[in-house]
Amino acid sequence: MSTLTVDPSAVDPDWKFAVVLKAKLPAGVALNAAAHTSLGLAALAGAEHPELAAKMSFLNFLDADGGSHAPISGLSLVVLEGRAAGLRRFRAEARAAGLLVNDFVSAMTGDTYAEQLTRVAGLPEESLDYYAVAAFGRRDELDPLTKKFSLWK
Repeated sequence: MSTLTVDPSAVDPDWKFAVVLKAKLPAGVALNAAAHTSLGLAALAGAEHPELAAKMSFLNFLDADGGSHAPISGLSLVVLEGRAAGLRRFRAEARAAGLLVNDFVSAMTGDTYAEQLTRVAGLPEESLDYYAVAAFGRRDELDPLTKKFSLWK
């Protein structure tokens, strides 16, 4: 099932993405965490929640030469920052609200993916150092959960 929206008028602005990054991460680490978390969020929607994948409103932006720039969501994506405890709370609250959520933790960096999997498997949730938490949902459900965070700088 394709998630590419053919008709831009089908974009529903009542839906949005939010990515919350741990404050004071080096820019490269923060961008890596945001990218992995966002890719995973879209993959999760496509694999397990096709009704939400369709709401993500992926469009084909055509340039004047007919070149395709797709898929790009027509929805808002806000990138915020917060303290470690805030990311953990945001993840828990977003999951409790039934929103689509994905995260990225410090143990997912360095070495190979196999070593990262082993590291994460050896840590209880309370020991995880969240670098990014991404969520997708209705604006009226997501906004109250993100209002305490600042825009990422």
